Amino acid sequence: MAVNIVLQTARFGDLVQTTRLLRSLEGRGELHLVVERGLASLARLLFPAAQVHALALYPADEAALAENNRDVLRELASLGADAVYNCNFSPLNAAVCRCFPSEMVRGYRPAPGGTARSFWIRQVFRLTERRRETSLNLVDVWGHLTDNPIAPEAVNPVAAPGGRGIGVTLAGRESRRSLPMPVLAQVVQTVFQALGGPPVYLLGSASESPAARRLLRLLSPRMLQKVHDLSGKTDWPGLVDAVRGLDVLLTPDTGIMHLAAHLGVPVFAFFLSSAWCHETGPYGAGHRVWQTDLPCAPCLESAPCTREVACLTPFAERGLLRSLALTLRGEQPETSLPGIRVWHSELDALGTVFCSEGDPDAVARAALRRRLMEKLQLAAPLAESREAADWCARLSREADWMLPPGRYC
Repeated sequence: MAVNIVLQTARFGDLVQTTRLLRSLEGRGELHLVVERGLASLARLLFPAAQVHALALYPADEAALAENNRDVLRELASLGADAVYNCNFSPLNAAVCRCFPSEMVRGYRPAPGGTARSFWIRQVFRLTERRRETSLNLVDVWGHLTDNPIAPEAVNPVAAPGGRGIGVTLAGRESRRSLPMPVLAQVVQTVFQALGGPPVYLLGSASESPAARRLLRLLSPRMLQKVHDLSGKTDWPGLVDAVRGLDVLLTPDTGIMHLAAHLGVPVFAFFLSSAWCHETGPYGAGHRVWQTDLPCAPCLESAPCTREVACLTPFAERGLLRSLALTLRGEQPETSLPGIRVWHSELDALGTVFCSEGDPDAVARAALRRRLMEKLQLAAPLAESREAADWCARLSREADWMLPPGRYC
């Protein structure tokens, strides 16, 4: 029986976004999942078919990793793995991967002088040369690390209202990627009225409790009777129970957003600053993203903003509230607002794709996805358009064809 090991030692959202890869490997022998120990109970809850191994990753240096995880590393090395899928570009993950022969590691593997990227990951990184034209979801990046991943429609349920009310994620990890509290309050009140006044659940960790109190001060007395502040009050099972069955989740790009999509809850997401729906939008069909559409977007999370976070301004305009109300009434809202574009999620052979009528980069996006489908043998080659030829040149390098064949060389 084959033994497959998946290393996903990043944050909450990254764990959930590994769903396609993990579910693709479930029926192929033993499945082992390595996570940071704070996420171990969630991993066991979401992926019961996997044997979860918890690593103590802090303090974050290689010597401490070896000392604090000696038993876990010995256990991993003794499994007789046939393939190791390393999802993270991380010195600590590279240290773990040294427990295995380099040739069996897919994704990121140790190499002299640092970490080497597999052929597929090299292709993915080349897409960042023109981020605005790309449309490859991170779930699909990791999903295609293995051959013949499960079909996109088998990853997450189609999003549908569950009848339990509105979920509100209070803030993301990066403050400039979250709506200001006065804007969020207007968004929540608009959705509350459009849905006829259902229960509202405020979601987040204990660090978001002050944000919850600020939001509560901005809501109407009528709303307050229906609001349940769960910030800092749920463990992982409690959070899953709180999200499951909601009618809609209002959120920035967060782990709770990915959990909602995992559970089939419709997501209304607000993406700005470095958040880019084509890379980390909610996975599956039936979600909506209001994405900042300024020339500087998407920016780099690690770089300071030189424009005083100008992408926040469009979200304070009344057009956003009108767009939300029309969407909830089942009417077609404008897809292009001043400084914002509205996207909806669909599925194709490659995975999840976000679409918007009037998208100025639609031709380039379609050409890119077609080229990737051909490379992954998901579609037969077609006559090359100018856009497809352009992307082919960008995705291919002479060195790729000087190495032995194979997606993971």
